[in-house]
Amino acid sequence: MNTTRIVGAGGAGAMSGKDAASSAALAYRPDIDGLRAVAVLAVIAFHAGAALLPGGFAGVDVFFVISGYLITGLIAGAIENGGFRFTDFYTRRIKRLLPAYIVVALVTLIASSWLLIPNDYIFYTTSLAASWAFVSNVFFSMLSWGYFGQRTEEFPLLHTWSLSVEEQFYFLFPVLLLVLYRYFRRHKVAVLALIAAALLVLSQLRIGEIKSYFLLTSRAHELLIGALAFFLARRFPPKGTVLPALLAAAGMALILGSFVLLNRNTPFPGFNSLYPCIGAALVIYACRAANPVSAVLASKPLVGVGLISYSLYLWHWPIFVFLRYRQVELTPLVAGAAIALAFVLACLTWRFVEQPVRQMKSIDFKQAFLGLYATPAAAFIAVGLYSYTTEGAPERFSPDVRELISSYSYERDLTRSCSIRAEDYKRIDLDYLQRHCAFGDVSRPKAEVLLMGDSHAHHFKPFVDQLARRAGMKAVYHVQGTCFPTALLETDRHPEQGRNTCQRRNADLLQLAGHFRYVVLAGFWASEPERDLEREMRHVVYLIVKAGAVPVIFKDNPHHEPDLSRCVLFRKRGWVDETRDCRIPYAQVAQAQGRYDGIIDRVQQDYPMAMVIDPKRIMCDRSDCATHASNIAFYKDSNHINTRASQLLGEWYAARVGNPLAGTQSGTVQTASFDR
Repeated sequence: MNTTRIVGAGGAGAMSGKDAASSAALAYRPDIDGLRAVAVLAVIAFHAGAALLPGGFAGVDVFFVISGYLITGLIAGAIENGGFRFTDFYTRRIKRLLPAYIVVALVTLIASSWLLIPNDYIFYTTSLAASWAFVSNVFFSMLSWGYFGQRTEEFPLLHTWSLSVEEQFYFLFPVLLLVLYRYFRRHKVAVLALIAAALLVLSQLRIGEIKSYFLLTSRAHELLIGALAFFLARRFPPKGTVLPALLAAAGMALILGSFVLLNRNTPFPGFNSLYPCIGAALVIYACRAANPVSAVLASKPLVGVGLISYSLYLWHWPIFVFLRYRQVELTPLVAGAAIALAFVLACLTWRFVEQPVRQMKSIDFKQAFLGLYATPAAAFIAVGLYSYTTEGAPERFSPDVRELISSYSYERDLTRSCSIRAEDYKRIDLDYLQRHCAFGDVSRPKAEVLLMGDSHAHHFKPFVDQLARRAGMKAVYHVQGTCFPTALLETDRHPEQGRNTCQRRNADLLQLAGHFRYVVLAGFWASEPERDLEREMRHVVYLIVKAGAVPVIFKDNPHHEPDLSRCVLFRKRGWVDETRDCRIPYAQVAQAQGRYDGIIDRVQQDYPMAMVIDPKRIMCDRSDCATHASNIAFYKDSNHINTRASQLLGEWYAARVGNPLAGTQSGTVQTASFDR
């Protein structure tokens, strides 16, 4: 059987006791391939439907431990035999990882070029380029959704974040081991343990940050646990039958328990990553000796899956993504067929790509680097640059479809200067807002309008921009995802916990309210029904009025689950029936938002100077609410409005209802008629 054999670079001859222990630690382990199978099957089950195995994402952590163990064996064995060379090490890594990924990257590029609309195509091609620069984990960490976010199911290469983590580790770890062997040879394991502990604490300290899930600094301790398992197994190999069996069983219990008991709401990685990682380390250590767990893991079915696990990991996620993007429901039958396809592709890739390349002994570092890395990397990065500069290569579509697709664009604040995440908080002042966050009539020397709130405030920015321009006013904005503009410590249900970054940011902005004529509040009001929104809103409106500004409150736009944002696009592309009604029933909107609209109405009654903007007045009639007009889509997902639609709605509102910033808002409006 052709296997992945882990061997050192030593010569022939008689072996000392230490050399014999090293050889045993480096010998091929079919049980490790079986453990790979357990890990990849858990990940696939999680991606097929989180309810199947809510903690299946921890299979990636098991992979990290396995990688740490095996890579340490390769490097340590070569160093101790005086044969470690960086060129040899990276040649093996290139031959192991890149051939299969070239095939997967090419196929996903072809599929994405047909399926993805420009805005999504930009994300895909940028992640493609980032993966070839070994920084896709950094790229995904910069996005606001996080690993478990709604839109991540549309990223065909999201899973490459873990490959980038390993690749970054491969650049740093050989240097670290060389330093340890040269200067701390007797204490190298203790130093490694201290480094792993420090990185674990860092991971725990950063556990609340979205970006921490993806970064090497939050994951390196997992790979180092594998490294420590290697040194432990070599220094104290398991003996007997009872103790290894108990340790292996405990390890499997930790792994399987993690798959079942962890979920997407569990703070992770941090200390919670220890469950699958310690479990994997125990299994790897204990299964050096024969025991029931090693026998199961070394069984032919599991070893077979383990051998193709890398290709299987690469293939399964894009298949799920493309099905979901095409709005194919992942029923058990569909998911089963998708998994079967992934297995077929993985077997073919392993047989005709992975194995032949790895067996080519004639490929040296230069050939591997140029042929398997530099050339495809340059090509894929060039595609990413072209897509970015052309705004998603829209020429892929007909002019009619292109016009509709263009409306799905939305503003991205990649620097997170004015649209921030919780971890981006820093104190802001008037000068900062004027310099970085201005819109409307920017020729004016002084901003008269402040827009604040959550992501819904952000999507209303082009709407407010139209009103401000027509009123001849400069405006500024500052928004934070999931941060209601009404959130303050004074109205929080748990003041004993102290101010969070959302409350600090709102307090900063409200202290500046007196510098503006209008303070505009917008939020996804229905997203947090447990809040005492009326109490919060009354307090914030009071503060705005007290500061001498006029409160302007947005009632929310219609929203709907399931997502209807692309209904009209899929209808035009023939993916859904052409008679499909893409509008939102008004009764559902009224039921979902009536409570919050009533709160805003009552606040306005008590503060008559406050003004209310209700987008539903131009988006809805008595029967339903529009999701598009002619060839313009309104939404980018189930509840966020597109940039172009927000601009258009602002124009319509000013023309049909009036411009509250110019003091022309009327009490009546003729409801617009939209296409179905």
